[in-house]
Amino acid sequence: MEKEIGCRALEGLDISLRRNKTNLFFKTQRKLTINFSLLIILFLLLFITILYSIVYVWFTAAEKNELRNMAEHEEKRVESLLEKDFGDVPNGRKEDPEFVGDQLFYYVINMRRELILQDEDEQLPFLQNDFINFINDWQPAREELRNETINLDRRQMMEDIDSNRYSTYVPENQKLKLLMIAKPIYERSQIIGYLYIGKNITDLSELLNGLFKILVISALIFSGIAYSFSRIMSRRAMVPIEQAFRRQQEFVADASHELRTPLSVMLSSLDILEMENQDQNEMAGKMVDNLKDEVKRMTGLVGDLLTLARSDSDDQKITFEEFNLYSVAERTIASFEAHALAKRINLELNSPEMVMINGNKERLTQLLYILLDNAIKYSQDAGSVTLSIWKEANMMLISVRDTGIGMDPKELPHIFERFYRVDKARTRQQGGHGLGLSIAKWIVELHNGRISVESKLGEGSTFLVKIPEQKRKRLE
Repeated sequence: MEKEIGCRALEGLDISLRRNKTNLFFKTQRKLTINFSLLIILFLLLFITILYSIVYVWFTAAEKNELRNMAEHEEKRVESLLEKDFGDVPNGRKEDPEFVGDQLFYYVINMRRELILQDEDEQLPFLQNDFINFINDWQPAREELRNETINLDRRQMMEDIDSNRYSTYVPENQKLKLLMIAKPIYERSQIIGYLYIGKNITDLSELLNGLFKILVISALIFSGIAYSFSRIMSRRAMVPIEQAFRRQQEFVADASHELRTPLSVMLSSLDILEMENQDQNEMAGKMVDNLKDEVKRMTGLVGDLLTLARSDSDDQKITFEEFNLYSVAERTIASFEAHALAKRINLELNSPEMVMINGNKERLTQLLYILLDNAIKYSQDAGSVTLSIWKEANMMLISVRDTGIGMDPKELPHIFERFYRVDKARTRQQGGHGLGLSIAKWIVELHNGRISVESKLGEGSTFLVKIPEQKRKRLE
């Protein structure tokens, strides 16, 4: 007995947690948090992108301008040197000009691709072959800039040191970043060679990479801060909305509860009035019947409103139990037999005699009642309504099929909305008020299930409910 009570308590707690997770305010707050966070993060990323772009363009433009100014200055000096008795001997130099700047290499190559002038004090002489390979097929018609990367070989550097070709610059990184410029050398408007200057931009590249990493880390940190801030703000924004909703919810529940008593009194009074006035005229009898119908309809509406008001509440105490759904379906079918007989509708139940389900018995009975009432109400005379129950894998399936008037496919996405009615005039004649299917959907979702409908005008409708198998929790 104690285990049974503990089991039900756990099930009630589990359902309460599931309802809290699917709570309207939880979903709305989560959406607000996500939207606020995304908006802040978007502006943050935009700011970081603009900042990094400005820094990148600023520094790279400065390096390019410096290299370009150096090339223009050296171009004039090289042209003046070539105008003298320079000769055509490879690597020959009539003078030993002083090279300015912090260039990594400085080469002048003639049209036969022969090196005729270079800086004898190269920073990395052991990379000369690599530099020459870069510029071998590079013959621009006008000034041109290029970026290249060289993977350094430490062993080659050590061998170069052993051969007494000392480097004036020792790279700290495995990769060497180069910014190179090529400028044609002219003599009497004819290209006689090319000037190539290479500049080491490894430090600049490392600086920009470091800045990028810092900005990315900052973006991640501020994204977390933005999410926390958005969560706090969305929670504060939901407070007045939640309060207003709860006041409206309490009003509907209280009003529904208070209206049930006078409606019951009115219905009882009409029954007594009908019994005492057996010899009343036809008009008075018709008025009493109409009043009874309206009171019954209002009583049903008030009951549905109270049910929906309770469904929106978080403090419901819903307990699950294991029972035979076939027995419930059989009793529900029996309660509709008189109504179906009046319209000459054939009621059928297709189900095994033992279909055990773990759920709320009262609510699942109400679900079957709503679906069968809806099917009979909108079925034509001499039609048929079939209730089918079966298990498939770990799912309980409930199907209610009718041969009624059907619905337009464009109406199907809205039929589970509260107070939505496909044909308002016809629905009022039938006594409906557009809340039954909303309650049915709530009951199905209470059991973590899904409800769907297929329908065609003039061919009837089929409602299909899928409820996953609920595992009972036991105390060890």
